[in-house]
Amino acid sequence: MRALGLIAAVALLGGCGELGVGDDPEAAGAGPDGPAVFTAPVTQTTRFSDLAPGRDTGFRLDSAITSGQRQAYQVVITLPAAYAFNGFTALGPAGTRIGAYGFEFNPSSPGPDRLFPVYSIDSDSAWVDTNLDGNTNPLKPTIEYSQDGSQNHVLTITLPRGGDGLTGSQTASFSSDVMAFLRTGIFSNPASGGGVPITVALTSVDPDTGDANDNAGSPPESFAVNDTVTIAQTQISAAVLPSSRSVTYERTATAFATIVNGGQAVAENCSISLLNAIKVGFSYQTTDPNTNALTGTINTPVDIPAGGNQSFVIAIRPEEEFFNAPIPFTTEPLEFVFSCSTGQAIQLPGVNQLLFSSGPGQPADVIAIAATATNDGILHLGSTTSGGAIGVASMNIGTGSPLTMRATAANVTVRMCETTGNANGACLAAPAATLNFTHDQNTVRTFTVLVRGSGQAIANDPARNRIRLEFVDAGGVVRGSTSVAVTTANAPT
Repeated sequence: MRALGLIAAVALLGGCGELGVGDDPEAAGAGPDGPAVFTAPVTQTTRFSDLAPGRDTGFRLDSAITSGQRQAYQVVITLPAAYAFNGFTALGPAGTRIGAYGFEFNPSSPGPDRLFPVYSIDSDSAWVDTNLDGNTNPLKPTIEYSQDGSQNHVLTITLPRGGDGLTGSQTASFSSDVMAFLRTGIFSNPASGGGVPITVALTSVDPDTGDANDNAGSPPESFAVNDTVTIAQTQISAAVLPSSRSVTYERTATAFATIVNGGQAVAENCSISLLNAIKVGFSYQTTDPNTNALTGTINTPVDIPAGGNQSFVIAIRPEEEFFNAPIPFTTEPLEFVFSCSTGQAIQLPGVNQLLFSSGPGQPADVIAIAATATNDGILHLGSTTSGGAIGVASMNIGTGSPLTMRATAANVTVRMCETTGNANGACLAAPAATLNFTHDQNTVRTFTVLVRGSGQAIANDPARNRIRLEFVDAGGVVRGSTSVAVTTANAPT
């Protein structure tokens, strides 16, 4: 099992052709005298989570690995200097899960058949846990950041011994689709629009060593794949509600999404796809916004008229991630690509991402909504020291559980109280920075959140300036969340 998982690293960010599982290696070009030629994949796609200028972005590469192909030793991704590298620790301290890669050799099963997390080591380095034991060792793949002489950003992925831990095995033993993913925030897009080149270069293991180049005998093989990404402003926006779900394995979690076309032309072929490499089944379908009833055809793009919008339901069915034993999903935001012919929506944490977790038992699953006095999703404080209030309602459709309600926000102070059962919305106890309570199954609770500016101006920028409210269990896992934007500007009249 360990060797099988490590071989997947051969195509961490690139592949070597495209064949179905079970194809004959000799038919793929591998003959009795050696492996197939190390060449660029027939298909390779690169998707970025956000294509707007200056926005934080993540990316996913989908490729293939071909049985009988020589293993890769090193993969080098080069992004232009116009990008900004925020560091592998931009998403949290060292040890934070910053991405994943997986491979799918059974297309009939949802998501990758094997999935391996990528963890940060420090700002400039990360590693892949290819046997899920939580420990680094010299044979596990590493990712190192550097800059070349032109200040281009270089990610170097090293796959010791070709990723399988063996020097005597130089070729991949199976064919598979491969996917690799880095979360939004590690890079930021160029500040100006236009086409920017991206290069993915692969080098094989040395035929003499099955590992690094020994500069003797037969040299390693190499190839490069060039792509161009277009950075552009967008008139497409999107939202997801609720903003978190927690379900058990094999249970479908649903949420509603809306794509808005703010442009002056029809947005054609609007679709929703999941950027994360995560072991789930995923689908989307249009709905009637007045009744939430399903319309249209599942997983079918639609056109949205100028100035119009379209509602959808998205469905996510988690499967067990496993290696030697089942392990729960690490809670992480699911990033969706809301894409139309005229562009794709920008990523807005708390607005169009879904914080998702799963495990063998049903945890609390809190559906929370928040409202402001202006009913526009924005808390307008009016000045840098003024106060305001947010109303929150929550329902736990999962298992009853002790929870802590907490807030995350910058440049404001936040206190909260529970108001459940009080018709006039009066607090049951004095407001506090956090609330501890047991949220029983199928019960509704209500809260008031009191916010006051701390003396600093807060721009009316809903994408960045938000108050996030979370319901956290005893293990620190978020089981419910909602958010509103906040600004010190006055509400429009």
